[in-house]
Amino acid sequence: MSTAAVSRTDYVALAHELAPTFAENAAKHDRDLSFPHENMAELVRTGYTAMTVPPEFGGAGASLAELCEAQQVLAGGCASTAFAVNMHVHGLAMIARLGGPSAEWACKAVLDGAVISGGFSEPGVGGNWWHPTTRAEEVAGGYVLNGRKGFFTGFPGATHLFLSAATIDDRGLPQPMAFLIPKPEKGVRVTAEWDAAGMRATGSHSLALEDLLIDERWMVGERGNLPMLFMMGVHWAWCSFASCFVGIARAALDHVVRTQQQRVISVIGKPNAHLPGIQFKVAEMAAKVAAARAHLEAAIHAEHDDVDPLRHYIDMSVMKTTVTRLAHEVVTLGMQVQGGSGLASSDPLQRMYRDVVAGLLVPPATDVVGEWAGKLALDVPIFAEPRWVG
Repeated sequence: MSTAAVSRTDYVALAHELAPTFAENAAKHDRDLSFPHENMAELVRTGYTAMTVPPEFGGAGASLAELCEAQQVLAGGCASTAFAVNMHVHGLAMIARLGGPSAEWACKAVLDGAVISGGFSEPGVGGNWWHPTTRAEEVAGGYVLNGRKGFFTGFPGATHLFLSAATIDDRGLPQPMAFLIPKPEKGVRVTAEWDAAGMRATGSHSLALEDLLIDERWMVGERGNLPMLFMMGVHWAWCSFASCFVGIARAALDHVVRTQQQRVISVIGKPNAHLPGIQFKVAEMAAKVAAARAHLEAAIHAEHDDVDPLRHYIDMSVMKTTVTRLAHEVVTLGMQVQGGSGLASSDPLQRMYRDVVAGLLVPPATDVVGEWAGKLALDVPIFAEPRWVG
C-alpha cells in the first residue's frame, strides 16, 4: 500500500471513484454467487480498508461520519462489496478503540494489506453475540477452539479472522473473549458456502472450528471483555451496517427517478414522471430516505464515550432497526413504482430489493430490540427472569 493511499483523508470521494466500477460487475457476482475479489483488492490498494486506522498507529483516522457516508456511496454501487468490507472497517475500529498491543499489531497488519472478516453469529445464539457457544480451552501458550460459526461475512477474501469464544473460569462461569488471528491453514472448515437470495456476493460462509489452536498473543483485550467490546464500540458497527442499507435505498430512489423520467406512457405522450401516482410514491420514498439518514446522522453524532454501556447498545440497536426498516420500505415502494419490469434480471432494482431485506435480519432481532427499548423506557429490569410477567 502506498503512503499516498494511507494519508488520503477524503474517503467519500474515493467511494465515489470506486462505486461505478463496482456497479458494473455487481450483477455478474450476484448471478454467479462469486466473491468480488477484484473489488476487495482495489479497496486495499487505494487505502479504503485502512480508513479506520487511527493516526497514533499510522493511519488517517477517518471519522465515523466519513466512514458511514463512504459506505452509503459504496453500497449504491455494489451492496455485497460494501457489506463485506464493513466487517473489516468497523471491526478494526472496535479493536483500535481498545488500544494496547492487539490494536497496534492489527492496525499495522491492515496498513500492510490485511483484510479482516468477522464471525460472531452462531447457531442457537441469535443476536446475543456476547454469549458464544464456541469453547476456548486454555493450553500452554494459548487456546484451542471448538464450535460453529454462521454468516462469516467476507471469508473468501480475508487474510485475518475476527472471532469469539468463551472459556470457563474457576467458578464455572463463561468468560467470553475475542481473537483476531491470521487465517489458518487448518482448524477451520467451511461447512456451507453462502447461497442466499440477497447479498449473494458477500461470501458469508458457515464454518466449523475444530481443535483450532490459537496463540495467546492473538487475543483482543482481556478475557471476559467481549460484552464491553460490543457495547462500547457498537456505534462503529450499527451505524456502518445501517449505512449500507441507506446506501441501497438512496441508489434505489435515484434509479427509480431516472427510469420514470425516461419511460413514456403512450396514453399521455409524456414520461411517467407526470403521473400523480408516481409522484406521490417517489415523494414518499424521498421522505423515508431523509428520515433514515436523519436518524443515522443523530446516532453518528451522539455521545459515544461518556455513556452507560447498555443504554448505548440499545440506542444504537434501535437506530439500526429503524433505519434498516425504512430502507426496506423505500425499495419496496420503488418496486411498486417500477412495476413488473422491476423484477426483470436486467433491472438492478430487483437486486437492491433482495439485498435490502438483509438489513431486517442483521442481529439483534427486531422483537428483542423492541423489548429492550420498551423496558428501558418503562424502567423495567432489562435482563430480569422470567422475561414476561404471567
